[in-house]
Parts: sequence; structure tokens; C-alpha cells
Amino acid sequence: MNFSLGMFQTYFRFYSRAFPSGAAQKAVQLMTRPRLRQEKRSAAQDLFERTISLGDGVHLSLRGSGQKKMLLLHGWSGWIGQFEDLIQRVDPAEYTVYALHPEGHGDSAAPQSHPGRFIEAVLAARNYAGAPFDVAVGHSLGAAALVYVEAMQESFRRLVLVAGPATIEGVLDRFADFLKLGSKSRKLFLRGMEKTVGLKVERLDLLALAPGIKTSVLMIHDAEDREIPVAEARSLSEHFRDSLLLETRSLGHSRILQNPEVIDNIIGYISAPAAT
Repeated sequence: MNFSLGMFQTYFRFYSRAFPSGAAQKAVQLMTRPRLRQEKRSAAQDLFERTISLGDGVHLSLRGSGQKKMLLLHGWSGWIGQFEDLIQRVDPAEYTVYALHPEGHGDSAAPQSHPGRFIEAVLAARNYAGAPFDVAVGHSLGAAALVYVEAMQESFRRLVLVAGPATIEGVLDRFADFLKLGSKSRKLFLRGMEKTVGLKVERLDLLALAPGIKTSVLMIHDAEDREIPVAEARSLSEHFRDSLLLETRSLGHSRILQNPEVIDNIIGYISAPAAT
């Protein structure tokens, strides 16, 4: 373990036991502040013809003129450049690609964001498009937001979920574990996140939402993902009506989007005739 990281965790362990409320508030601040360097925010923007504002800190980059519509949504502290290899493989004459930047990401100057902002961004993109997307590809938290929106209203004809979680509560629990929060501070942290997001964690349980989703789903997850365990993908896959789970190895949580075989599988999936 990195020495400075170990010191940070030791500090938080003692802080959360001495001052549970203060530690919980600090944990919420850390959890809702994207960690994203400026060069990543602007990466791959030259692939797009234009970027527009959808209001409330949400931006949308557009590429191509095809009749089919593809929505791309990165994860927490992510950026559209992570999809560059996929974007390069998509024919701009066949697809119009919509790359979404939620509040706190991309060109947004907002210092904070959270899962609710990702959901709001997807809904704004859906309203802008005016019709369901032919396919949506989400990574990590982006994948979770796509599932939530699809459960609310039919918005995507096909879904590709890469390294996504099964529950937001699980994401928060792992963050609390990382900070070594004590039991009281952990409970206050979860309640603080619910207040910030405006949704109970039970509402963000994708395992409960998945059975109501009719669209076809391709799930891709690495067996050695240290941020979101592959067991979550396996469990979530069983709850969808129509899903396929592909497991990779030695790619981790983020590099999976740059793997040629993963890109091949995504292209093959969206190119295959729809089931009748």
C-alpha cells in the first residue's frame, strides 16, 4: 500500500470514530467531487463536429450524420476520450454519436456531481434526441445511469454496459470501506448521500430495476476489476430478461474500453440483426 494512502486511511479511521458526523460530511464531499484533470476533460473533442449545452451543466458532443443514434456515457471522473477507440470504429454516415458530459465533467465548471446528475443528463439527452437511441454504451456509473433511465422509460433499443455496478449502495459501501469509516459514520454517510442525490439507495438498486427492462443488454466486465467486482455483473445479468455477459481478464476497470476484442464485441453486437 502507498504510504501516504495508508496515512490518509488511518486518519479517516480515527476521525470517523471520534467525530462521526464530521467524517461523514467529509466523505460526502469527497464522493461528490470529480477528480479529473483538464487535459482529460478536453481529450478527443476533435473527434466531434460540435458540443452543445443542454443546461444545468450538461453538455453533449455530436459526431456524424447517420440516421441511427448512439449515446455514450462515461463513468465517475471519466471522459469521452475513453471511448475514442469505439468512436473511431463507428461509421459516421450510419450513426450520429452523442457523447454525454454530466455536470462536473467535460466543459462543466461545476465542482461537484453525483449519480442523480448522471441520470438527469441522460434524460436531457433523451429529450434532445426526441426519440429512443438505437444503442447506448455506458461505463461504470454511466452504465448504472442508463439502466435507471431505461427502467423509467423506454429510451434505448440496445444497451451495452461496461464495468457497471449492480447497486449504488454497493458503490457507497466500498467507498466507506476505503475510507475506513466506523459504523455510525458509515450510516451518516449513506444518509448524507441520499439527501444529496435526492433518492434513497433502494431506488438505485439495479437488481430490482432490471427485470422490468425489455431491451437487449450486452454486459462486459473484467474478472480482475478492483473497483466493481465481476460478481456484481454476474448477478445483474441474471436479472435482465435478455442479456449476454462477456468476461475479460487482466484489463481492470478502465483499460477494458481500449481493448480491441472488447471493441469488436461491441461493434458485432450493435451490428447484428435485432431479435424478432
